[in-house]
Amino acid sequence: MVMYGFRHERIDRSQRFVNGRVYINGIEGFWSYAKERLMKYHGVGVRNFVLYIKELEFRYNHREDLDEAVYKALVEFIE
Repeated sequence: MVMYGFRHERIDRSQRFVNGRVYINGIEGFWSYAKERLMKYHGVGVRNFVLYIKELEFRYNHREDLDEAVYKALVEFIE
């Protein structure tokens, strides 16, 4: 199935979790993290949803070095 330029593949969880480069643990980890963080807002509007997800993506990808990543982004912005 191809949607929005991406090919979607199904994985039978009863057999295995990885099929070549297709895996589900990463996206499940992100959505678990995102749902937990978004619950404090009691829902977000459709208009700003993408912005919330992009922020959570940044935070998730820089979990160990968030302070340093924000500092670098600010320095690049100021310069």
